[in-house]
Amino acid sequence: MRSIAVASGKGGVGKTSVSLNLGLALAEKGLKVCVVDADVGMANLGILLGVDRAPISLHNVLTGEASMRDAVYDGPAGLNYVPAGLSTERIRRIDYGRLRAAVGELKSFDFVIIDCPSGLAPDAQAGIKAAKELLVVVTPEPSSLADALKVRSFAEKNGVRVAGFVYNMYYADAAEVSAKDMGTVLEAKLLAQSPIDANVRRASATQEPVFLKFPNTTFSQRMRVLAGELTGEPVDESKVKKDWLAELVEQITRIFRV
Repeated sequence: MRSIAVASGKGGVGKTSVSLNLGLALAEKGLKVCVVDADVGMANLGILLGVDRAPISLHNVLTGEASMRDAVYDGPAGLNYVPAGLSTERIRRIDYGRLRAAVGELKSFDFVIIDCPSGLAPDAQAGIKAAKELLVVVTPEPSSLADALKVRSFAEKNGVRVAGFVYNMYYADAAEVSAKDMGTVLEAKLLAQSPIDANVRRASATQEPVFLKFPNTTFSQRMRVLAGELTGEPVDESKVKKDWLAELVEQITRIFRV
């Protein structure tokens, strides 16, 4: 079982979207995948899946009320997931130290993707330390880069291997920090990059994974690229079917932003 923490130094970088849709891209390959919503304070995975409330969640696991196996649910397209609860009542009783052992209960899966809270608060630290690998999600801003460096440093100090980073939500603006510069400073491999894709927001508004609602949109295709990098089966991007509307929007945006 490969456990990968998807983390970021700052919020709003698309971390949960990457976690969920990467999981679907891996499941599309026939792999057994479970996505864990480790953001117990601001649970969003269930919202993106259209699930309002689950009888047993990660909250119950981290308070010792249930086992991790009891908190695993069947999701769409062969994906499994562990939701975090929406109630704030149990948060003060949560023992984040239980998370690593809880993830270990999921050894029947090929991949466990841990959607971590942003930053390095105790809950975020627990999410990173529960994994064997780290995937950092960044946006092309200096603040995102600075915070990502802290996350990377924390992971390495705790024996978590840095698998690489995702360069997300860029406009191809000359003022942005480039993916190349991000990689140089982070000393990490660029595994996938995705520009701003309006279909991600459209799918989120209908509480459906963009990978399923818009399978050929740019972001979905980049998640296939990311899944290929992680499994050692690189995708030939020249043969990837493009969503013509998303590509047109991207090109127009680039023209007016540069």
